[in-house]
Amino acid sequence: MTAGLFRAIAEVEPAAFAGARHVLTGGDVVSATSIRRVLEVCPDLTVINSYGPTEITLCATQTALTDPDAIGSAPPIGRPMDNTRVYVLDASLQPVVPGVAGELYIAGTGLARGYLDRPGLTAERFVACPFGEPGERMYRTGDLVRWQADGNLEFIGRTDDQVKIRGFRIELGEVESVVAAYRGVARAAVIVREDTPGDKRLVAYAVPAPGQDGQELPSALRAFAVERLPEYMVPAAVVVLDALPLTVNAKLDRRALPAPDYAAVSTGRGPSTVEEELLCTVFADVLGVEQVGVDDNFFELGGHSLLATRLVGRIRTLLGVELGIRTLFEAPTVAGLVDALSGQTGQDALSELLVIRDHGEKPPVFCIHPGTGMSWCYMPLARYVTDPHPIYGIQARGLDGGTALPRTLKEMAAQYIAHMRAVRPEGPYYLLGWSFGGVVAHEMAVQLQELGQEVAGLVLLDPHLAECRPVRTGDGAGSPDGWAGSPDGGAALPPDEEQLARELPATLRANVHRIIENNQLLDEGHDPGTYEGDIVFVSSRNGRATTPPLAEAWKKYSSAEVREVALDCDHQRMGQLANLELAWKSAAPLLAHGGPVD
Repeated sequence: MTAGLFRAIAEVEPAAFAGARHVLTGGDVVSATSIRRVLEVCPDLTVINSYGPTEITLCATQTALTDPDAIGSAPPIGRPMDNTRVYVLDASLQPVVPGVAGELYIAGTGLARGYLDRPGLTAERFVACPFGEPGERMYRTGDLVRWQADGNLEFIGRTDDQVKIRGFRIELGEVESVVAAYRGVARAAVIVREDTPGDKRLVAYAVPAPGQDGQELPSALRAFAVERLPEYMVPAAVVVLDALPLTVNAKLDRRALPAPDYAAVSTGRGPSTVEEELLCTVFADVLGVEQVGVDDNFFELGGHSLLATRLVGRIRTLLGVELGIRTLFEAPTVAGLVDALSGQTGQDALSELLVIRDHGEKPPVFCIHPGTGMSWCYMPLARYVTDPHPIYGIQARGLDGGTALPRTLKEMAAQYIAHMRAVRPEGPYYLLGWSFGGVVAHEMAVQLQELGQEVAGLVLLDPHLAECRPVRTGDGAGSPDGWAGSPDGGAALPPDEEQLARELPATLRANVHRIIENNQLLDEGHDPGTYEGDIVFVSSRNGRATTPPLAEAWKKYSSAEVREVALDCDHQRMGQLANLELAWKSAAPLLAHGGPVD
């Protein structure tokens, strides 16, 4: 896969490579940070960093990377592959010594013959090889490299105006000629900027022609370029200048060109709902700007296809909604996305009863929030639960900051039962809860039975019990990972919940932290009752071991059987999309009422 796609996956979900033995990446400079992140999460994986321009089929050099600690600031591009020879030469076509930069030339059986119908460019790039057989040629790559002491090549940069962005080779002069051809531009320059490490963007600088409105020029010029250039060659930003900066020799001073102010493109209309505020925050973070308005176009603020992939992944993780790249291209603003997702999130996201699916003739499924108090993580169940069950998420009181928090877990369960019976006065009911939500779901099941209501099934996703002590390991770690606890000294939040808590608007984030702390206190002071029925207990096979094991300990609080299903994940990742799907599909056949639930 390309270096850009590898980096995007490494940032969003490095565990996606788990199970693979080798991953081949290249096509551009591969981020050392991305490789380290993937290897730390997938220690059995080998990342092969390959190098090879289009003119050599398929790659010229490669190196295998397995140790994240051995990767420096830039991973090497390796050594020549079979039937390939590489030379690092100076301007006189003489080899340079190791450690000294030179231009890379490639020869071998995979070398192309030249460029179709472009004899001039062919003669310029495919030159006679002084180190081979008579008549043999080598390709002049234009890449600056140097030999390392261990025999690997290190990529340094380019010798010309040709650049690579997201795996695409781009001639800056070609883009600049299109920008300069716009009637409203007097002078123009195009450069590549990397103001955020690993995120290369084309930036155009334009001096308005007489009579051209400078404020309207950026959007007009981008629209002009979009019609004439492929997406990857369209400048991410247009900076309007009174004059291009020049050196003392009257040449363009590229170093003096200012960084684009993407925030200046903002319309200024701020968010008015929690969903809009959350999406504005995620847009700004992915784009690397301070703020984004609800009507700001993602792509006009510097977004591109790889950043779009990252944004879509973040939104899926945080809101638990199904979002495709195509939706973002069709609705590239926060306001547009809110409308597009209204079928999945078209309600008050902080209401104590979150409607995930409001129709179906089978008994409803009520999902109890984890430690954060929010049930957004259960939204994908609308897709995974294929039988016609209504599905609701129960969320904590106090997310709005104005409601008193419950003083005991029993009080909390009673409040949640009242919400359930407001939409479904009589059972049977299915109850499901992950982490802290499992403890609450169990207490709700006990109270419902005391009220004479039928509980059709109780599914607990790896909830912790205070009496279970962690088995200490050699690293001295001993804190349980079975509770989504306080960020201020308690057990760690699951990664998705922690990321969600970080990216919430400041006021809501404070409310969530208050709920987390209260939930941990309620959990510690709770004495579970006995549920008269079977429990389907979904455990994390990779979670920290406890004494006694969690599923064994929960048998004390059921008069019937605790049926354990083990997933190949840890507790913190059980609420992620793929694991939530597996949890439901594994638990469904064990639920008794009316036969298996699909």
